[in-house]
This record gives sequence, structure tokens and C-alpha cells, in this order.
Amino acid sequence: MYDSRTKAQSVALPLLVAGILLYCCVSAQARDLAEILQQVEKNTPTLKAAHAETAVQNAVARQAGSNYYGEIDAQILSSNYNEVRMINPISYPVTMQENLFDDNQIGYGLTGRLPLDINGRITAKVHAADKQLEAALAREGNVRLQVLHGAADLYHSLEGVKALEIALEKQIKALKAHVQVATVSIEAGRAAPVEKLRLVADMEAVKGKLATLRGQEQGIRARLAALMGTGSFSDQIQPVPSPPTQDTKTTGDITNRPDVKALQSSGEAADAEVEAAFADRLPDLNLNGTWSKNQGVSGDGEDTWSVFVKIQVPLWDGGGRRAAVSRAESGRTVVRHQLAALRYQAQADVVAARAELHAAKVSYQATIAAVNAARETARIQTDRFAEGRLSAADLVDAEAALAAARSGSALALTRWWQAEDHLRRAVGVEPLAYATPAKMAQAHGSTSQN
Repeated sequence: MYDSRTKAQSVALPLLVAGILLYCCVSAQARDLAEILQQVEKNTPTLKAAHAETAVQNAVARQAGSNYYGEIDAQILSSNYNEVRMINPISYPVTMQENLFDDNQIGYGLTGRLPLDINGRITAKVHAADKQLEAALAREGNVRLQVLHGAADLYHSLEGVKALEIALEKQIKALKAHVQVATVSIEAGRAAPVEKLRLVADMEAVKGKLATLRGQEQGIRARLAALMGTGSFSDQIQPVPSPPTQDTKTTGDITNRPDVKALQSSGEAADAEVEAAFADRLPDLNLNGTWSKNQGVSGDGEDTWSVFVKIQVPLWDGGGRRAAVSRAESGRTVVRHQLAALRYQAQADVVAARAELHAAKVSYQATIAAVNAARETARIQTDRFAEGRLSAADLVDAEAALAAARSGSALALTRWWQAEDHLRRAVGVEPLAYATPAKMAQAHGSTSQN
């Protein structure tokens, strides 16, 4: 009884461990592109760096806004006099008192300054900082789109490589079978050894292509892992099963592109910088005040305060302020030209992406017809080979043509997906497979209910 129970436990434990490992592997390998894009968006260092740059600009905007409220500072004053007239002042009538004032005094208090911004310089700088913050947010969005589309493009490239690998593996399997048949035929004297040599050479050539593809796969996986913020990416990739379920509807509107929005905000910030530079040439008005508590002879101390208005009119600075205005105007001109160039480039991207998408659709439809023709040819050649009317080499050529047609169709399908995403990138939209966290949670909830 004990032996049977022990034996059952020894058998059940490895099965349990294997089941857990299998479940973990299946769970780890069940991620689709939407989940991978979510991980990229969450973990990629590139997007984190862009977010940090936005945080820096946010602090700059808050710093610029704080100038409206002026500043208040605490101060401690130490006064040391070495002058008899300060210690024993002479006044009418002349009275001489010993140490009427301390020659060493100390005081503490507050000093403050409130700018009244009559020239509008603070307002212009705050507006410029706010627009630069908008530009930083748009640049962060542009980095996000670049990362997401880069990850989607790599994933689709993996799908295409996997399709080619499967086609080559099938071809190698068929060639191995033909080599075995040729070996038997040579032993029976029905075939020449040269046929086997050709089959072996073809098989080795296909193996070389397969090794090259697997090397490319490892490189693509490494780049995708870098975007995901992980050390490696080992998920199983299946070839694309079907064409995209929806097409991107575009009207050529490029205003939603984050890079265009970033330059538009930078242009508005440049306008505000020009206003701020011109305001430096206008009079400036500040309200200043101080309060101090000074320690005297008796140690009781006394309060001293002062309030004064300071107006400063710039007269001459060697042309520095005028040069600052010219610099700001030149910077604004640069941004305007950059924005115009980007708009032309964005419109060209949309046109090129539309043409690429149309070509990808037509190319895939053509490969479907090519696969059907190659499949029928291979079927006919197989029947002729079974009837003894065709050599093994001719049959191998037909099978190779079928494998090439299938791999070409798979590549055309992945290019269709990539072209769809390229058009979405041109108009400033996430990849087609991207799903928001809310949509993913809803999809997982419906799956669990089913």
C-alpha cells in the first residue's frame, strides 16, 4: 500500500510541475500585439525620458507664473561702526553722553519686492512658458507614437519572418522525404546518384536560408525587447492569419499629428518671446519694502520699515535689448519655416502611405492567385510523379515554387498590416492593433465570462 501510494505521488508530482510550467508558458505566450504595445507604452525608457522632459517644462511654466507674486526674503543685518560721531553724536544744544549708540548692532527683518508688470514682460514670459509646455506635451505624444509604431512594425516583421521560416521548414521536410526516396531508388537502380546530390544541395541551401532568417529573428526580437524595457522577448509568434479588419479612413488632415502640434505651440511661444524681448525696452515698475527690528543700547530694539516705488526707464545698454528683440524675431522666423516644411512633409507622408496601402492590398490579392496556381501545379506534378512520368527534381521544383508563393503571400499580408499602420502614423493615430487599457479590460472581462 505504501509503495503504491509513494509511486503514485512520484508520478503525480512531475505531472503537476509540468502542468504548471505548461500553463505558465501558455499564459506567457498568449500575449497579442495589443498587450505588447501596452507594455511598451508602460516600460520603454524612451517614453519615460520624454515624460521627464515634459515635467521639466512644467516646472519652468510654474516658475514663470510665480513672478506675478514677487518675492519676500528674511534677512539679518549686522552693523559695526568705528566712528566717534556715530557713537556720540553732536546736536544742539551740545550734549555729550557716553555710548549713546552701540557701535556694534544687529537687526533682523523682511524685505520684499512686487513687480507691477506695466510693460507686460511677465505676462509674455508666462504665455511663452505655457506654450512651450504644450509643445513639450505634443513632443511626448510624438515620441509615444514613434515607439508604438516602431514596436508594431517590428512585431509584424517577426510575423513575416516566422511565415518564411515555416515555409522553409516545410520545404526541408519535403526535401528530406525526397532524399530518402532517391536513396531507395538509387539502391534499386532506378535513379542516378546525381539526382540525390541535387536534392541534398537544394536541402542544404534551404537550411542556409533558414539559418539566416533565424538570425534576423533574433535581432528583431532584441530590438523589440529594448522597446519593451525587458532583457529579452521570447514569445511565440504566429504568422498573420488574415488581412486587417478595418481600413484607416483619412481625409488628408494632418492637424492631429503631435509633431505638427508641437511646432505650432513652439511658434506661439516664439511670438510671446518676441513680446517679452520688446517689453524689456519699456519702463519697469516695482514696489519694494523692508521691515527691520534693530537692537539698540537698551536691548529693547526698535522697528524700522520703508516702502518705496521704483520705476526704471532703460536708456542705453549698448544695443543689447535691441539685439535681444532681433534674436527673438529670428527664432520665430525659424520656427515658422520649420512648421511650413513639416506640413509639406506630413502631407507627402499621407500621400505616400495611401499609395503604399493600395499597393499592399493589390500585391496580396495577386499572391493569392499565385498560391492557387502553384498549388494546382504542385498537385499535377505530384500525380505525374506518382505515375512515374516525372522526375523527383521536377517535383521538387514545383514544391519549391509552392513554398515560395506561400511565403510571398505571407509577406504581402504582413506588408498590408504595416502599410495600414504607416498610414495611421502619417495622420497621427496609434497602430491598428493598439487598444486602450479600458478596452483591454473589457475584452478580458468578456473572455472570462464566456
